[in-house]
Amino acid sequence: MLKKMTVSWMILLFWGTLFAQDTYWKDQRIMQLEEITPQLVEAVQQMHEKIRSVAISSVSFGDSLPDNFRRVATARIHQSLTQLSQLKVSVCDTCTQIRTVIAGSYLKIARGIADDDFRIKTAKSLDVNGFLDIAVFMTEDRQLSIALNAYEASNGEIVYSKIITGEPAKSQSYLHAYLAKMQVGITHSSTGNAAVTHSAMQLGVEYMMRLTSSWTFAGGGSVFSDDNTNLTTKYEKSINGITLDGVVGYDLFGFGGNQADVSLTGGLGMVFAAALNSPMYVKGGVNLTVAEQLTLGFNIMNMMSSNDDTFKMPNMTNITLGWKF
Repeated sequence: MLKKMTVSWMILLFWGTLFAQDTYWKDQRIMQLEEITPQLVEAVQQMHEKIRSVAISSVSFGDSLPDNFRRVATARIHQSLTQLSQLKVSVCDTCTQIRTVIAGSYLKIARGIADDDFRIKTAKSLDVNGFLDIAVFMTEDRQLSIALNAYEASNGEIVYSKIITGEPAKSQSYLHAYLAKMQVGITHSSTGNAAVTHSAMQLGVEYMMRLTSSWTFAGGGSVFSDDNTNLTTKYEKSINGITLDGVVGYDLFGFGGNQADVSLTGGLGMVFAAALNSPMYVKGGVNLTVAEQLTLGFNIMNMMSSNDDTFKMPNMTNITLGWKF
């Protein structure tokens, strides 16, 4: 029963990894916007020292930002800023409407604040002292930024300007290849029931998917080979096998300007090796990632079904060195 439950869980982890991007992944742009919104609110509130009231004249976006993000971001920015207590902020709907303007014998199509007269008249109708232009853009390293420019309605003079920058978004998915040294403590009747340490080299790969800015989901496998030099002559033949597992991870903290982060992982897996009775295991570990590429990890696998009267293998550990692609 336990074996069936574990295998079912591994299958669920495998398929969950394949479809996690469609099912769980939250738009990294929205997450960054949520993270820097408090900074945006604080920056706009600081404007009350320069100007008493403003109307948001426009929220523009960089070319790389999709339409669905623009709609969500515009609504959230309007909602966050119009609720401020220290500064009156309103939304200028007429500033973004397309207008027909007759200039001499020409008919022109205009949008935005076209001239001084329109700016002054619109400010009076909205009962504000100035206007606020907001620009949202994404840099090449997936870093969301917001630029603010506030200017007087009477003369168009810029009285406040600031750029708010968030943390670069982490990669949504990647392959993680690693080399590991695996240590397995085994007690067998042929060794006089003395504990003997197996040493094996392990080569593995896993597909990792980021669910949120802190949570990850991964599934993968590895191959290992042990020359059994520590065991008796009855075990001269090397033991080869594979492992399959699925894990979830949580980023604990980052340091070095977020160039490195420490994470915890946990999950279920299975060793496929007849000489080791093909045990299932619960896996837990801690990992260090540098620059989202180089990884160093330590893992403990507690065996769930490997012990009998003649063979005991309670757990195994490994130290990994890897690279994310």
